[in-house]
Amino acid sequence: MFITFEGIDGSGKSVQSQLCVDLLSKEHNVIYCFDPGHTPIGNAVRSVLLNKEHMEMDPRTELLLYAAARSQLVSEVIRPHLDKGGVVVSDRFYDSTTAYQGYGRKLPLDLISKLNMIGAHELVPDITFIIDTDIEIASKRIGTADRLECENIEFRKRVRDGYYKLASEEPDRCYIIDGNRSIEDIHSDIAEILRKKF
Repeated sequence: MFITFEGIDGSGKSVQSQLCVDLLSKEHNVIYCFDPGHTPIGNAVRSVLLNKEHMEMDPRTELLLYAAARSQLVSEVIRPHLDKGGVVVSDRFYDSTTAYQGYGRKLPLDLISKLNMIGAHELVPDITFIIDTDIEIASKRIGTADRLECENIEFRKRVRDGYYKLASEEPDRCYIIDGNRSIEDIHSDIAEILRKKF
């Protein structure tokens, strides 16, 4: 099973993805990964994407870099583990690209959809948890901001709205989780969904 965690920066998705790994590792062969990055090639691309020295980056360049890093992650890490019957938990996947580059940057959604499938090698997550957190609360959780975390509040609103649209389009895969609560309460909701799925 392939499980992904999504949300705006500061939503708490990274903490929840790690707790998910801890929970499922008791009974399953689970690996954790993060997108973009996790592989040597992916980490090199990530360092370019998040570097505040590259604020002039064109949105389509950004889009292509994310797809390139994801392609390497799928081929090197995710697909081999799934093929062995394992469980993969990923902190972000292509839904981030739809939300950030599609709704946030306003790039054509049909273009992004095609590129997402190329970068993901046609792999679709089985479950996606969208940790929905108020922008003000999420902003307070961010430490030193990277290039994308420096974006203005209007951009972050568009990204958050994009996640709502994604969830409405794929309700069988995407679960919106209230991220404004305690870590324990959020995890409890996720654990209950996973118990039903497994």
